[in-house]
Amino acid sequence: MYSFNGRFSARLDEKNRMRIPAKFKEDLGKGYKLALGPNECILVLPFSEYKKVMDSFGEVSIFDAEAQEAIAEFTSTVFDVTEDGQGRILLCSELREYAGIDKDIVITGAATHLRIEPAERYAGQSAKRNVSALYAKLNSLGKQA
Repeated sequence: MYSFNGRFSARLDEKNRMRIPAKFKEDLGKGYKLALGPNECILVLPFSEYKKVMDSFGEVSIFDAEAQEAIAEFTSTVFDVTEDGQGRILLCSELREYAGIDKDIVITGAATHLRIEPAERYAGQSAKRNVSALYAKLNSLGKQA
């Protein structure tokens, strides 16, 4: 089981490549995926987590048009990841444009996956973040440590 936590700042190189922080690499494994995520972030999904998501889609009726449309949209925006010889991955233009990424990024752990977003947006959201409200939301999930 993995538990992604922590936050790292990074910068894309001139070819729009980046490295996943070493802290996350072992738990992430080799076959991870990139996908469009909520709130214009990029999701980094370990293959095992991606498989859980895909398995859950198999439970949805093929006659539920709205759900099938959402599934098709999600699955059409999942990208396989190939690291180069130096451990860098390419953030393709579709992912960068969706997330509004230019060069500076923040990579955050989100328990079962990672999130990549522009550093400027992250800083702006962080300044407005209400930690008490976030903890109240976590409490409402009903899963306490």
